[in-house]
Amino acid sequence: MQRLVTNLALICLLCFTAFRCEQEDFIIDAPYSCSPSGGMEGTWRLQAYQHIDSRKLEEDPEPNGRGVVLTFKEDGDKGTIQGHTVANQVGGGYQKADACQLLNVTFGGTKVAEPTAWSAKAWTAMNSATGYEIYRNKGQKDQLSIFFNNRSERMIFVKQ
Repeated sequence: MQRLVTNLALICLLCFTAFRCEQEDFIIDAPYSCSPSGGMEGTWRLQAYQHIDSRKLEEDPEPNGRGVVLTFKEDGDKGTIQGHTVANQVGGGYQKADACQLLNVTFGGTKVAEPTAWSAKAWTAMNSATGYEIYRNKGQKDQLSIFFNNRSERMIFVKQ
């Protein structure tokens, strides 16, 4: 009898976990790549900001609009950034280190006022970026997380 109760509890836990994972599009278990020698290269569209502790998402208010799109090009552990926010052309550079760290991040561009606080936040977030992780979602596009604000928040990008 005790074995039956234990098995039923395990089955319920597995079902709950499987259902929960399907419902949380931006919460993924483990990165598949964060080595200094690969991973971030490509074009990525910003989907959301997330507060790590609360898991609260601030999603793109105009998901079909111009948005924030960044292209990363890498040569070993060094990389460049090109792209745009809602109102500006942007660019910069970075260096990757062990343990998914970003060092010497530079980010700047044209100086037109951003139309929303959401797109303006990309500037401060990129200028305080300290780490990254790349995730592979089952049957979906890869996701890139760039951590900022002492790793208390992250930007969540989807590969284009």
